[in-house]
Amino acid sequence: MAKETKVESTEPKRAERVSVMLPVAPGEADTVFVGLNGKGYTIQRGVSVMVPRAVADLINESQARKQAQLRRIRALEEEARKPRVAGM
Repeated sequence: MAKETKVESTEPKRAERVSVMLPVAPGEADTVFVGLNGKGYTIQRGVSVMVPRAVADLINESQARKQAQLRRIRALEEEARKPRVAGM
């Protein structure tokens, strides 16, 4: 009698699909294009869609970078508004 072996799925975890929803933002395009490994995804803002986890990770990283950039811009604007004292 042959011993049964358990075979794990060879499907990468990246292929797992997750739900994402991009916020509607004034002044931003209604859709966002995300490209990964030769595949393109056009995602409409304000609509929940299922995408591979790797695409969701890219979207989340991009959003985090954008927020960091906006915080830096605000900090620089506040610094520029401060009065300057001659000789310092």
